[in-house]
Amino acid sequence: MFARVATFEGGDVERLRELNEEAMENRTMDTPEGMRRALLLQGDRRLFITFFDSREAVEAAEARFEQMGDEIPEDVRGRRVSVDVYEVLFDGEL
Repeated sequence: MFARVATFEGGDVERLRELNEEAMENRTMDTPEGMRRALLLQGDRRLFITFFDSREAVEAAEARFEQMGDEIPEDVRGRRVSVDVYEVLFDGEL
């Protein structure tokens, strides 16, 4: 499994929550093909972590991620400052 970690600064967290809730209620969320799950962490920066079965699946999803960036205004999503891909070596609940 591979994790794509996009880091954002700024943006409107409350508006992001609203957009996510609306998309979940209306089932209109158009996620990248091959994405298994997603996790959004908020701290000094926002980390959007998505999980895929392979590095190739991450690369194939990149165009959709760029399109998503065009669909959500920067004043809402924040400014993307980095994107990294990691192999997941451990994933479990204790």
